[in-house]
Amino acid sequence: MSTGDLDADEPMETTDDLPASAADALEAIDRAPLEERAAGFDALAEQLRRELERSDPARAAG
Repeated sequence: MSTGDLDADEPMETTDDLPASAADALEAIDRAPLEERAAGFDALAEQLRRELERSDPARAAG
């Protein structure tokens, strides 16, 4: 996986795989050239934010 593989609009694998998916993404970002890392971190943060919003039970009730 490269930082180019991170798509902020694409949900991560599943909630059960979220920690593993995030760890894989962080490893890929760490292996990327320095100039690509910021974009990779931004994309990962956006993916995690969307996943949190999607899976937040409080949002479903409101």
